[in-house]
Amino acid sequence: MKSLQNCINILIVGLENQFCKIVAEELSERLQMHFTSCEGIVSYYVEERDLILQNIGLDYLKKKEKDAIKECANFSDCVLSIGYDLFKNNYKLFTNSAICYIKLKKELLSDIKNKITFSQRDEFLLSHCHVKIELEKKDKRSACKKIIENLGDIL
Repeated sequence: MKSLQNCINILIVGLENQFCKIVAEELSERLQMHFTSCEGIVSYYVEERDLILQNIGLDYLKKKEKDAIKECANFSDCVLSIGYDLFKNNYKLFTNSAICYIKLKKELLSDIKNKITFSQRDEFLLSHCHVKIELEKKDKRSACKKIIENLGDIL
């Protein structure tokens, strides 16, 4: 993994998308940086997801999603949130981001799919993130504090 010294963004990822988004929003306020949800940008790019799947196909949909994620990855001075699936398919695009994995206990995850595949997804995130933040409960303030402590020198 590359040095964190060249990072211009902070990317928050985890297995609980909504919580990661909440943490990223709080962190952006504390650091006086912009906030962007990668899922929000993808939704903007791909408004008619079901129609695209039916009429054009999955390959085109994935290309449109990747275009949206490329835009997010090129932002500057931004705290980004991204869900696991989008991250897994596009993590190589975030070369200018300090990638922070918010790790929650399996019991705290609301998405059954993430609970079932927890070990595999956790292993992937551990190997592709710069910083791992472990939390005992969903506490955005504690998460932000730990992120700031871990990224201290680049902030």
